[in-house]
Amino acid sequence: MTTYIISVIFAAAMILIAALISSAIQYEGGSNPTDPKKRKVWFWILAIVNPILNFVLGAFVLAPKADDDQMIYDDYMAALPIATAVGFVLYIVLGFVLSKVFQKGKIGNWF
Repeated sequence: MTTYIISVIFAAAMILIAALISSAIQYEGGSNPTDPKKRKVWFWILAIVNPILNFVLGAFVLAPKADDDQMIYDDYMAALPIATAVGFVLYIVLGFVLSKVFQKGKIGNWF
């Protein structure tokens, strides 16, 4: 259960970081601005970093010690990839919803 909660927290934190980066990117004038592309690229970079960071932190920092109780360790390591995938899907879904809610703002450029 802990892995799923951590995965949700990671997804929310990465969405917050993506929103902060998107709002930090300045609007560009002219007929061919590149700022929407920069926001989209940063959103997808963080989409890739989210599951990697979640899995690495869960596997190497938060995992229970295998020496203490092998059953708990095995259950945790079996749930970790599923929780990582859930966090990735949650990140994409939250990003899509936020980009549709704030269509006229900087976040609207994610999709």
